[in-house]
Amino acid sequence: MLHNLRNRRTRERANATRFSTMLEDSEDSILLDDLEHYHGRLKATLDRLISLDDSIHDLLPDKEYEEDVHTCEEYIDKTKRAIRKASRRIDSSLSVSTTRLSINGPTQQPAPALTGSVSRSVKLPAIKLEPFKGDVETWSRFCEQFRSSIDEDAFLSTINKHVFLRGYLAGEPKMLVDGIAVTANTYEETKKILLARYGDTSRIIQAHLDFPRRPTSVNICHARGAEHHLY
Repeated sequence: MLHNLRNRRTRERANATRFSTMLEDSEDSILLDDLEHYHGRLKATLDRLISLDDSIHDLLPDKEYEEDVHTCEEYIDKTKRAIRKASRRIDSSLSVSTTRLSINGPTQQPAPALTGSVSRSVKLPAIKLEPFKGDVETWSRFCEQFRSSIDEDAFLSTINKHVFLRGYLAGEPKMLVDGIAVTANTYEETKKILLARYGDTSRIIQAHLDFPRRPTSVNICHARGAEHHLY
């Protein structure tokens, strides 16, 4: 049993080193999607490493335990540093992309060219979109502007819609979804979480009763009603 656990740990350590090296070697050229992917793989690998270390330590004699713990801490610390560095790069990419998106004046500007993920210029309506900081009184205005300028733009990819949404969140809303990876697959989940937290007021319900139903996509502005439909 101990032999098998050690073999599994060796493979996980090799994975952690490989993912960290790939992030290091491609620092200037990696796509946002790939950065998110390896960040997630590193976090999952770290969890498995910690679990394997605990299982192995339960089976070791005291002397061998002390030696093994020191080596384990080195691998864990190295992986954690790689994860933190990847997290900072993701935050930086999101910050740069939303800063370059200009929708606050009459002059139409192209959407940001996220590293390799947007291949064309996208013109957006000339509106001023303020960051949403968690005030339910401003939720309706924020989501209407976001929906009309970004969410319903058929030429924007899902990943870029998600990038823009996360970039316009601040304070509590930002922390609420901070643990969710910024990918195309998690865009609808992020909108549902925000809707459940900030969309459940009678004022917002009344304001959006007549919105068309969209069974395959969450309308970020539609509040939960008595029948709990997400449009």
